[in-house]
Amino acid sequence: MKRFIFAMLVLVILSSGVALAKKPLAVVESLKTINRPTNYPSYTNDFNFFTNWLKEFADFEVITDLDVEDGALKNYEAVILPDNGVMGEEEVDAYFDFVDRGGKLFGCYSTSLRKEDGSITPYQLADIFGVTWGVWNNAKDKHNYILFESHKIFKGLGEGLDNISNSTQIVNLTNGEVLASWTNADKTTPSEPDEKNACIVENEGSILVSFPINNSLYLNHENFSQLFKNIIAYIAPNAIK
Repeated sequence: MKRFIFAMLVLVILSSGVALAKKPLAVVESLKTINRPTNYPSYTNDFNFFTNWLKEFADFEVITDLDVEDGALKNYEAVILPDNGVMGEEEVDAYFDFVDRGGKLFGCYSTSLRKEDGSITPYQLADIFGVTWGVWNNAKDKHNYILFESHKIFKGLGEGLDNISNSTQIVNLTNGEVLASWTNADKTTPSEPDEKNACIVENEGSILVSFPINNSLYLNHENFSQLFKNIIAYIAPNAIK
C-alpha cells in the first residue's frame, strides 16, 4: 500500500512538472497594430511571411496581444515582437513582468512605438531594450553599413553587413549595450553621434533591432536571414529544430 501511494505521489509530481514546463518561444501577433492600417499597412503580410519563414527551423506558437494581456507569457521562455508598433498599458505591463521573471524579448523596428490612440512615444518598452526612440530616417547617404561588435548573434557573418534598405529608427542609447552600429558607405564613418548610432542593442538578454529585419526584403537575404536565426538561437535555444 505504501509503495502504491509513493508511486502515485511520484506520478503527480512528474505530471505537475510537465504542466509547469515552459515552451521555448512565442510570436505575438499584434491585433492593435493590425487595427491601425494607416500606420502599419503591411503588418499582416509581413507577419504571415515571417511566421511561414520561421516554422522551417524553429518550434514556436503564435499568440495575440490579447493573450498577452490575459497572462499567456507565463507559458514561454522567449517572445518575438515583429514590428508590433501599437501597444496598450496592460500589454506593456505584461512584458515588464515577463522580463522580471527572466523572460527574453526580441523586438523589431518600431515595436512599442505607439499607444492605442496612435500617439508616438519614446518606446513603451524603452526600459526593457535600453533605448528610447528618436526619429525615423530614410537617408540614402547614411546607415549603409552595419558594423558588429563581438557577439554570438553575429556568428558566421564577419565584421559587418551592407544594409539593404534606407528605412531605420534612430534610437537614443540609455542603459542598453550596443551590439552593432551604423556607418556610412565607407564602412568607417559613424552615421550618427555615438549616443544615437545604435543599430542592434541588448539589455539583460532582450534584443532590439532598429531596422525592419522581420520583413521579406531582409528575410530573403542570406546574411540577414542568418542574423535573425542567430538571434533566435541566442534568446530561445530550445526552440531551434
